[in-house]
Amino acid sequence: MTHSRAQMLARIIIRVKLGIASLEEREKLLAWLDESEENRQLHKDIIRGKCIAERLRLEDEINETTDFKQVYGKVYKRLTTRGEKQKLFIRIGIGGVVAACLCGVALVISSLWLGKGKDRIEENIVSTVRHEKVMLVLEDGKQIGLSTGVPDRIDLAQATLVGEVGRLSYEPRPDSMSLREVRHKIYTMAGGDYSLVLGDGTRVWLNAESELEYPVQFVGKERVVKLKGEAYFEVMHDSVKPFIVEAAGTRTRVMGTSFNIGAYDDENIVYTTLLSGRVEVSLTGKDGVKPIILNPGEQSLWSKGKGEFTMKKVNTEDVIAWRYGIFVFNEDDIEIVTRVLSRWYGTKFVFDRECTGKHSFSGKMSKDEKLESILKILTLAGGPEFKVEKDIVHVIEK
Repeated sequence: MTHSRAQMLARIIIRVKLGIASLEEREKLLAWLDESEENRQLHKDIIRGKCIAERLRLEDEINETTDFKQVYGKVYKRLTTRGEKQKLFIRIGIGGVVAACLCGVALVISSLWLGKGKDRIEENIVSTVRHEKVMLVLEDGKQIGLSTGVPDRIDLAQATLVGEVGRLSYEPRPDSMSLREVRHKIYTMAGGDYSLVLGDGTRVWLNAESELEYPVQFVGKERVVKLKGEAYFEVMHDSVKPFIVEAAGTRTRVMGTSFNIGAYDDENIVYTTLLSGRVEVSLTGKDGVKPIILNPGEQSLWSKGKGEFTMKKVNTEDVIAWRYGIFVFNEDDIEIVTRVLSRWYGTKFVFDRECTGKHSFSGKMSKDEKLESILKILTLAGGPEFKVEKDIVHVIEK
């Protein structure tokens, strides 16, 4: 690595931790992380190590007055000399219990990187993915596991599939002039996330327990993909052929931009969050409902139960924190928290007593942490107690 690039990355890593990095800086860091597994491991070592841990205290103390130069020097050294791993550093802060048994938990673990099959997946897929967290399904039904054995190259009629660790790319064949779209699907299971590059150059990151259906090569006047679950998109600009994401009764139309969509079947809200560019979100089959135009930092919300279609401003860094391996909760009740944890750890939460609506949680949790440790923190913060029995977690009111 050149010294100038190491200097740039050291500065960006610290600015991301301070929460002052720009979108462009975050994208530069992600591009470096995408280059290799070695880079991703080095990044983990850096942000978990003492070089940052000694200087970055509790989350509310992290600001621009931190001794930037000293931290910077140590991060730069780690980038230019790949030494032995440093010990995992965990910073924990717990908020107090408030009225009506509401509580806040702030569990911050210095890690930014980023079981059960979904009921909607066909039985033959479920049996095949018992040990797979990511599965590619070709048009002819052939299934390829992407988490345990990544294919180097697969030649198809319309494109060549190029596999890397944690990522799949579609390279269109120049001699292919098909008039029919050949569609593939990628499923992520509990605890699995994945990234891929579509045939038009659009980059997609899938969260756990999500499903994306897309064509190998886009044909026609629109580029249409179908999403269940959650995904972050960086769409390749095309002024002639708009990019369309259909998800749980919503239709997001863009030309070229970056945005996040959450559309899980077990959630009542479908949301689209814009990070850059401009998008139009409409409801399918709801001709009388006016589409919402989003600007950066805005989020549309479609309440499936109430039929409400609204917009609000949000912290986009919190929305896409899952890409960096972090859960973020913002006054979310216990049901939402347990659903999020279930998708990652592959467990089923069973409420032994009625406690829905009595507890809410705010804070950040690392996906690298063991489930048992997270459950202990939630209980210590004033939440319910938990009893783990294999892949079942009982939620018990104290």
